[in-house]
Amino acid sequence: MAQGNRSHGSDFDDVVVRMEIEENHSVGTGAQGYYRPRIEPVYRNYYYSGDSGWDCFTDSTKVQLRDGRKIAMKDLKPGDWVKVVKPDGRIVYSKFIAMLHYEPDEKTTFLQIYVEGKSGPICLTGNHLIYATKSHAQVNIGRPVFAKDVIEGMFVFVDDEGSEKAVLAKVLEVRETEATGFCAPLTEEGTIIADGVAASCYAIFDHDFSHKAFWLLRRLGGVGKEKKVAKVGIHWYAKGLMKVNKVLFHVRPGTAM
Repeated sequence: MAQGNRSHGSDFDDVVVRMEIEENHSVGTGAQGYYRPRIEPVYRNYYYSGDSGWDCFTDSTKVQLRDGRKIAMKDLKPGDWVKVVKPDGRIVYSKFIAMLHYEPDEKTTFLQIYVEGKSGPICLTGNHLIYATKSHAQVNIGRPVFAKDVIEGMFVFVDDEGSEKAVLAKVLEVRETEATGFCAPLTEEGTIIADGVAASCYAIFDHDFSHKAFWLLRRLGGVGKEKKVAKVGIHWYAKGLMKVNKVLFHVRPGTAM
């Protein structure tokens, strides 16, 4: 077994080349087999281990509360009602449940997505889900895509405060940057309006699959009394789901069961 080099920017850390024997049918029965290489990706550990990693927003990302105040995402407290988007594109308020991951002092790489009509970008990691489309005529928000798949010329959904609907806005530019401090909020709705742009609360896996997986945590409003100040690290529920997936389900990144 030979190992290949790490592929920068891919969804896996390494590859394993396995040599499999395969029967050579072209020369008749009883012929000797030949070796055929099979390349398998080795995915990043955090997809399975539950020990690290849950893709996020910068912790300074602005969100809007029901009383009209705009605060940094890191300052959300369990029980706050924050602006989110519904599947039909309506902008409403939903209860903030918990931080799935919070790291105030860690540096990571973010994508800055600059949108027409907005002065600043939304910043999130590449494997976080955002509502975007190639069609300028799409009405409902549809299924979110990974931020790394958003390119110039696509459209994202932004908060139109006048109509209380998410409307399309053209992506002008996508840049990569490094910043310190990130967090991943969970709302009861499973979505959030981040810096005025509609996004999912989930990353790495399919939105619908993740939303079902977090049903219990959402249903019980955080399961127990959540701290008023976000705890550093990965939320115990999210960490437990990763470990269960590793042992029982083996759902791959970017897929659903």
